[in-house]
Amino acid sequence: MEKIHIKCPVCGALLEAFDNPANYSKNVTCPNCRHKGKFTSFMPSNISSGAAKVVDDDTVVNLSRKGSVGYLLDKITGLLYPLKEGRQIIGRKTTKTPSKADIPISTTDQGMSREHLCVEVVFGNDAQYHVYASNAKNQNPTTINGKLLEDNDKVGLKHGDIVRLCETTLQYIGTPINDETII
Repeated sequence: MEKIHIKCPVCGALLEAFDNPANYSKNVTCPNCRHKGKFTSFMPSNISSGAAKVVDDDTVVNLSRKGSVGYLLDKITGLLYPLKEGRQIIGRKTTKTPSKADIPISTTDQGMSREHLCVEVVFGNDAQYHVYASNAKNQNPTTINGKLLEDNDKVGLKHGDIVRLCETTLQYIGTPINDETII
């Protein structure tokens, strides 16, 4: 058995493992960001960024970290939605009426609006990226860690925060930074 380096698909941390077919069905937890997934979901570290990973027969995740400063992880589907610097709208992906969302989420949750959440990524004076969430054009509930997001709230997200858009649950994956507060 050969030792190999695998890379966490979320934070990019390098891990050492044995390249053993018996490990392929086992779960691995990243010691850095605590992302848990199948051994096969952690890509070999010699794969160049921009590669795509097949999670199952019909789910593909783009592993490129270029330009991305964090992710929203749909823990049900395993899909990662990259966040970039600036303002972006998260909403339900539709086929009949085009969504105006910058990040369309594939879901059967009809309670999620096509423009549900606004996420703003700002590079601060402290040389850190800060991620803020606020309601977009929606009438349905949004919660962050179980707390209802009111119309005028702007909440700083921290690594691991759970964002619930009606019945769809996403987890914010980013660099652990200073605690944020409601503005």
